[in-house]
Amino acid sequence: MAFGGYPPPEHLLGDLGMEAELTTESSARVRTRVTPQILSPGGGVRAGVLATLVDIVGGALAARVLRPDWMATADLTVQLVGPVLGPCVEARGSVLRRGRTTLVIEALVVGVDEDGNDLMIDGRTPDPVAWASMTFAVLPAQNPASSVQMAAELPMRWAFSGGGLDLPILEALPLTVLDGAAGRVSVPVRPYLHNSFQAIQGGVIALVAEAAGAEALGAAQGGDGSTVVVTDLQIAYLALGKVGPIVTEARVLAPGPDGRAGAVVELRDAGADGRLTTVVNVTAEPAALFSRAAS
Repeated sequence: MAFGGYPPPEHLLGDLGMEAELTTESSARVRTRVTPQILSPGGGVRAGVLATLVDIVGGALAARVLRPDWMATADLTVQLVGPVLGPCVEARGSVLRRGRTTLVIEALVVGVDEDGNDLMIDGRTPDPVAWASMTFAVLPAQNPASSVQMAAELPMRWAFSGGGLDLPILEALPLTVLDGAAGRVSVPVRPYLHNSFQAIQGGVIALVAEAAGAEALGAAQGGDGSTVVVTDLQIAYLALGKVGPIVTEARVLAPGPDGRAGAVVELRDAGADGRLTTVVNVTAEPAALFSRAAS
């Protein structure tokens, strides 16, 4: 384990089977196997799963770069250009800027083989399938230093080990659709979904927002969450969700001429007087269009 006992033995990150490597003082990578349980209706890995990879690679880098201080995620953006190819998907992070109060990290998402090597298609390495960035707020050191911070030699490798997913990832959370047209979904706050602050983990928030936005946008186009693919997530983390359940509501924006449409999703902690925890801009397009564009 890289973070002093986090995640616990039964945790979503372990069931995703993520493997991580801190390659240098300013770069890291995290990958996971592509399985049916994490796919979107368009056939590629869900945007929320990619955001989870980015969240982990960014957190590992931030912990190393900011040591002995700690951090809190302020925002995260993921933009997809097509479905992931290959048996595994990998997020490769690097430091863009370190300031006195903030740290900015960029990540490229690529399809790789099981050893983390770039895939070759028609004799060339394909372009990244997604781009992401994260901004962290710098916090004074409060907790004991993690092994990522203390490692004397790099590269450093570790894995999140678990039993794997035997259900689609949204069912494993579990996520409940309360009102699809309104983008109202609910997810509990429990140790399986915790971050190191015992609040709902940032990647889980991305998955919940993805599902809520897809339900609302799908309904607006005469379908449901299975008829669209979320291609962009712009997440602003405002407060920790510690009590739960986390409940969402979406406001659909006007669709574009190419079938793409957007929604603003708000996540609130129902057990904490409905406190607003996160605001997410979600963009989606019809699943059939996304699949054709990638073929």
